[in-house]
Amino acid sequence: MTILIVDDIATNRKLLRVNLEGEGYHILEAADGNEALNVLTHEPVEAVISDVLMPNMDGFQLCLEIRKNYRLCALPFIIYTSTYTSPDDFRLGQTIGADRFLIKPAPMSDILKAVREVLEKQKWRPVFAPPAEEESVVLKQYNQALVNKLQEKNTDLTEAMEKLQRANESITQLNSDLELRVTARTADLETANLDLSRALANVKELKGLLPICGYCKKIRDDQDYWQTVERYLIEHTSANFSHGICPECFEIHVKPDLIKHGIKGVRGPGGKMAP
Repeated sequence: MTILIVDDIATNRKLLRVNLEGEGYHILEAADGNEALNVLTHEPVEAVISDVLMPNMDGFQLCLEIRKNYRLCALPFIIYTSTYTSPDDFRLGQTIGADRFLIKPAPMSDILKAVREVLEKQKWRPVFAPPAEEESVVLKQYNQALVNKLQEKNTDLTEAMEKLQRANESITQLNSDLELRVTARTADLETANLDLSRALANVKELKGLLPICGYCKKIRDDQDYWQTVERYLIEHTSANFSHGICPECFEIHVKPDLIKHGIKGVRGPGGKMAP
């Protein structure tokens, strides 16, 4: 049993083919109505499953051409579409002789059921060949369906354009707000950086009044902690230290210790020899 799948999207054809082949059907494929008619000219086919919206020749026109062909007019035809789904589209499908009208994506069970039913009823279905005076009515319905779909697509496009415009306006406003916030934040950071630079300069210059203990000579900081002069200077300036002995301390403290321990020949501050 051979079924012809007509769809311009290869993925859709592959999905149907795999499932139908799993049920034992032999599958042929076509990408539009013209290709489908060419296949039907050279290959025996028992049923057609066709999309509607396709290039070159759509599914409605394909069905109508099949019904007008004496050799093919009894061929079961299933419309399978996701775009032409209005009541007028259903009526047009019936008018041109489609046996079933399925909306994508349909469960595979529904597709298989439709295939079995159209194949079973094929022997009893009447030959569809609209007289010339009725064919104009069919074409009128067909053209109206195309106009309706064009209007629907135009409405969708207009709505999409409006959404894009609103989104663009929103993005523009957000960018403007962001620029203002960045500018304000940059100014705040520059002000804070300037204040910090001034504070560091003041600290390094040790301006102001420093409370110093009259006995141990420790300095009280702004947290009310007492520190040695050396520790305070290390924390509040960038100066480095080298330790030495002043002449007065040498005479008062060092020299007596040297004499006490019998050490001679040591030079004091300024190169003066200790006795």
